[in-house]
Amino acid sequence: MNMKHYSPLITLFLLILLASCKKDPQEIYSEEKSGVVLICNEFYYDITLFNGEHLYFSGLDADGDFINLTSNLADIKKQPGVLNGTGFFIDETGRILTNRHVVAPAVDKAMVRNNVNAIIENYAQYLQSLQDSMDQRYAALQEYAQENTYEDDYGETYTNLSDDEIISLQQEAASLKEQFEEAENLKNRVRSNILNDNFSIRLHSQYGIAYDGSNVNSWDDFMKTPCTMLRVSEDANSDLALLQLNSKKTPSDCYIFTVDNDLAASDDQLEINQAVYMIGYNNGVVLAKTDNGIRAQFTSGTITQQPDGKRVMYSIPSMPGSSGSPVVDDHGRLVAVNFAKSDGSDNFNFGIPLMRIITFLR
Repeated sequence: MNMKHYSPLITLFLLILLASCKKDPQEIYSEEKSGVVLICNEFYYDITLFNGEHLYFSGLDADGDFINLTSNLADIKKQPGVLNGTGFFIDETGRILTNRHVVAPAVDKAMVRNNVNAIIENYAQYLQSLQDSMDQRYAALQEYAQENTYEDDYGETYTNLSDDEIISLQQEAASLKEQFEEAENLKNRVRSNILNDNFSIRLHSQYGIAYDGSNVNSWDDFMKTPCTMLRVSEDANSDLALLQLNSKKTPSDCYIFTVDNDLAASDDQLEINQAVYMIGYNNGVVLAKTDNGIRAQFTSGTITQQPDGKRVMYSIPSMPGSSGSPVVDDHGRLVAVNFAKSDGSDNFNFGIPLMRIITFLR
């Protein structure tokens, strides 16, 4: 039998077979949305000064100033920073892949140091201004006493002040000296807390998640399913982190995304104009909340730039909150983790490619 006559049929059969592996977008969404979760991170930052005291804050504003700066731990716990992001299950042990900046938001250390040092120096200068006022008052007392003191022709010294006035002046002068010394000591202690480059900032976070279809009205609803951070990527080009349910068990009705080594090694894994889809929580609870609980959004686009191994660029629109969302191809296979948008546009976004995900998970 001449197999050459059958090669076109075999080729056609393979094309049909490959095409049949593609899934309808609705099918992908219906099957995979249960494995995508809304993450809530309540956090604050902690700086330990050299005198052992602490400063707490929940972030920096657009001008680089502290948000909710306080030295009272109870106060910062009442007004922590809050971040929403997206994550998805990658195994049966409750491990959730997301972005590093969702679970471990960074702050500009140099800016924090400059802010703290400015506060310290401003307070030291305030104390100095009080000392200057004390000096002026002390000088005025001396001048007043001298104005009311005179010598007679025999060199004897006399005063126009009564005994009560003299005692009052002496007491005020002694009090000024004591206050001046106290201010000087306090000023030196304050300035001893000037931060150098070696200071550290500690991040305190609590994590909870919510599932597609669940009702979320407060932080307590997220904490019904608490998580622990396992680790974050040390690679600057891999904005990835791994959470795990405290139960260490993925619910049986939740989809688990496969991190496919073979797919990552494929040379033609992603091509220009190839369809890709993202399942996530754009803008967090604000958009996710419906009358039927929170609902993940399904957005689509195409590959817009040849991947370079560090990032995948696509035309899927996104908003804050979609960080950490799974990006899948038209077969429903995980190909990237969404992590950033192009400056000035909501319609061109970047994902971390599959090979970097695999490297992080090793």
